[in-house]
Amino acid sequence: MKKILKGLLAVLIGVSLCACSNNKTSNEESSEEQSSGEVETSVTLKDGTYDGYDPQPTYLARALITVENGVLSSYEYEECHLPNFWSTFTEEEAAQMPESEVLVIEGSRGNTYYARHAVIGEGEEAIHLTANEDQKEAPNGSSYVSYGNDEIEDFSEYVKDEKNAAWYYDQILNGSYWVEDAEGNKLEDLAVYETTLKDGTVLNKVDSRLKTKVKHWTAVGTGVGTEVGENGWSGNLDIIGDTLFELGFPEGEITKDENNHVIIADTLTSATIQEYQGYVKMFYDAYNKAKQ
Repeated sequence: MKKILKGLLAVLIGVSLCACSNNKTSNEESSEEQSSGEVETSVTLKDGTYDGYDPQPTYLARALITVENGVLSSYEYEECHLPNFWSTFTEEEAAQMPESEVLVIEGSRGNTYYARHAVIGEGEEAIHLTANEDQKEAPNGSSYVSYGNDEIEDFSEYVKDEKNAAWYYDQILNGSYWVEDAEGNKLEDLAVYETTLKDGTVLNKVDSRLKTKVKHWTAVGTGVGTEVGENGWSGNLDIIGDTLFELGFPEGEITKDENNHVIIADTLTSATIQEYQGYVKMFYDAYNKAKQ
């Protein structure tokens, strides 16, 4: 997935940046003083990889910023599903479960069969969750069910704490999540754990939870929402990440123009993603951790 940025181009007003991948590495010698191919900044940065998060009702986005030899080296981004996305049954699976184990929600596109119970992690750190009866509404107008327990009212609120968000990402990347029954028995063989792409590729339990793998909104017509324009979801994130790297994470207002294009510190980009502020903020959050 790792691709090389062909050059650190000066970002000009109205210029459309190239959208390439979810993992970016700057790799151009921009001056005699900078021959390492890394992005120089005016602040002192600590070597390492740093994270930032953008919690959403049914997703959790993450940005990673890597600093090598005191300068920006690469970035990555990902967005994973929260329990209210993956804790579901197919209609056939739901029909085989006791009614007490299934919460049926009617929607404009048909019924969604939520599992009443789910678990994240294993052993003493495992978090057991139960579906809340009350429906909630996402920013795009769709309804969803939240999950919680006696200590956690809503898991999507729980991961707004960075430590909790980082822990959840570790569990997803280890495949440590399951639908379970009321007695705590894991239901290991469910359709929701794997995703089949249009080209027939079958994604495993980990990749099925990651937007870059399921090719979420990769181009016009592949997802819901006209706000992504021709860039697609990953293309918009590439544009945002590229701009921040090429400008060295400038200070300034993050807004949009009348044509729905994201503006970062007076620099107009071609990004048109709707929920832009949270995405931009997660990159800055990761970057700010790298400052000495």
